[in-house]
Amino acid sequence: MSASEIAIKIENVTKTFGQFEAISQVSLDVPAGSFTTLLGPSGCGKTTLMRLIAGFYEPDNGQIYIRGQKVNGLPVFKRNTPLVFQEYALFPHMTVYDNISYGLKLQKASRQETKEKVDAMLSMFGLQGLQGRQPKELSGGQQQRVAFARALITGQQILLMDEPLSNLDAKMRVEVRNELRELQQRLGITAIFVTHDQDEALAISDTIAVFDHGRIAQVGTPWDIYFKPLSKFVADFVGTANFVEGEVAAIEGSDIVIRSGFSLFKVHQSNHSLRIGDKATLVIRPECLTIIDEADIGIVRGNVWSGTIEKSSFLGRTIRYWVNGAPLQWIVDDTSPSVRGYLQGTLRFTLDKHKIHILPGDARGAV
Repeated sequence: MSASEIAIKIENVTKTFGQFEAISQVSLDVPAGSFTTLLGPSGCGKTTLMRLIAGFYEPDNGQIYIRGQKVNGLPVFKRNTPLVFQEYALFPHMTVYDNISYGLKLQKASRQETKEKVDAMLSMFGLQGLQGRQPKELSGGQQQRVAFARALITGQQILLMDEPLSNLDAKMRVEVRNELRELQQRLGITAIFVTHDQDEALAISDTIAVFDHGRIAQVGTPWDIYFKPLSKFVADFVGTANFVEGEVAAIEGSDIVIRSGFSLFKVHQSNHSLRIGDKATLVIRPECLTIIDEADIGIVRGNVWSGTIEKSSFLGRTIRYWVNGAPLQWIVDDTSPSVRGYLQGTLRFTLDKHKIHILPGDARGAV
């Protein structure tokens, strides 16, 4: 990626608070015009990095570049990186119009220019007719839209967002995030989004950086993060997975045979550096297991397993089963619950060898 294609560049940045190292030797390139999400559990360092980019904190070591310019020591108001907070931070005594136009007021824009730009933002965010209201008279979703409009009205091409949707109810959260993603793509702005919500990150991101204890464990597309995790932490944090510990028993062309106890698993993986005897961990997503109907039991070959259903959970689009296949325990998703309904007793299922991911060794480390 050329320098002109990178909107924000983080190089070996470290930040400590007293004896606590919030982030350590973090490097990240954010492509211009992309939607990049910093994802991780509470306290992992993602918000610290966001505030370092915005200028609220200064790094102890390392450099931050915005549009090719080193910004270490540059004050917040000179970085042109508006930050939308979780709490919205609207001025409670101001109207919607005054909140949105605040940045233009600081720039001493003319009254006509201000009106035209505010009207455009009201239309863009579906806030027409609300310009005379105060924040307390708005719903949570409307307040969030006002915060986005205020951040973008001065024409900035970088938008930072620190868990901006966490105060919304589930349905509104999905609606606003979809609107935000559509807006980012339409305007071509560079967005950095902080969240601990895995589904949210997978749904709207071009790139996800997964944080673990102040370090980046993996950077990749949502597909890579979900289906090709580099560590057990990433596989476990992003989505749900079955983990099977074992060792390489045989290599048959592009297929690898993993032995776990008395069980053998055949996995298709053309690119690998594994040898016979190497330790390995299998990552198997619940939806990648296929439930076998009674009529099909006799015709299915290879990687067939069974166990007793211990509990289930109806999730709308799926029914999730916890299956005791002693000694192995499984989480299995039925992605066609309207066809089978609830299942009880013994559950039989297959593992497609193309849908199993192998982590070398115990795969605990971050990168």
